[in-house]
Amino acid sequence: MTIIKNPVYFLFIILLGLQNLNAQDENEARKDILFSASGYTFPYEMNKPDKKVILPNHLIEISGLTWMGDGKLACIQDEDGIIFIYDLNKEAVVREIEFEDAGDYEGIEIVGNDIWILKSKGDLYRVKNWLDDQKRSVKKYETELSKKNDCEGFGLDPADSTILIACKGFPNLDEDKDGNSKKAIYRFDPTTNKLFKDPVYTIDLEQVKYYKKYNTMTTWGVEILSLIDESKGDVSFQPSGIAIHPITGNIYVTGAVGDLIIVLHPSGEILAMVSLDMSKFRQPEGICFDPDGNLYISNEGKDSRANLMMFKPKL
Repeated sequence: MTIIKNPVYFLFIILLGLQNLNAQDENEARKDILFSASGYTFPYEMNKPDKKVILPNHLIEISGLTWMGDGKLACIQDEDGIIFIYDLNKEAVVREIEFEDAGDYEGIEIVGNDIWILKSKGDLYRVKNWLDDQKRSVKKYETELSKKNDCEGFGLDPADSTILIACKGFPNLDEDKDGNSKKAIYRFDPTTNKLFKDPVYTIDLEQVKYYKKYNTMTTWGVEILSLIDESKGDVSFQPSGIAIHPITGNIYVTGAVGDLIIVLHPSGEILAMVSLDMSKFRQPEGICFDPDGNLYISNEGKDSRANLMMFKPKL
């Protein structure tokens, strides 16, 4: 959940939003594609969801989701230690599973027979036999990630059954390293319960700003904000969700701050930057795919109802 307490920070977020709207207008003819690598075509029309549902009030703070199968999603919201099972056909929560006390939960993924939950400060919860009320057990794992990293994105890599963790805040484990010019994605191995010490992917924020065509005022604002709050660093893009396409293997990273989807090739190359219309994507935090490549994105409700949108591939 994004909470803005600093009035200076709030002012520059407004400037960022205005600049982003201008970028959207300029790129409307290009379907909001700010950048696309040679030979790559982004397969979704993000301004035209194939389905949109309004979520119930207890999911107003929805922060993560994952595909379960049979038309169902397992969801988490960032205030309660509860797994919500949402049925897309019934358009309703059909089950709630408590696993922990209240906290800032940001991601959820099914790995084999277990389900894993991410907390913003980097802690992970493994829920074994999570659908069985009699056999269910929960274990907490602490990682080297911390509150300063502000972990929000959480996605399973089916190639090796590891989990990707995208950091909204400071990109490094070593606080002495400079972290203003990039955002980082780490890999966690649930078989060894170990975090890889170096980021597996990084996003160059200078490249993001170049393709977003920031004006001078917005560029200055971003630089001032990075000095005011070093833990946030450059706020031109802050990852809020991550998921891997089941067919192409490309990595999709959403940014609730920055209003973008960035698509990465498994090699780390940026394939596309897609601008998200803030009138439709109020706060995109949850992202996942089903096996057919349909894309699901959830938006926190803020001062209204949360929603869930589904996009079918057009290619």
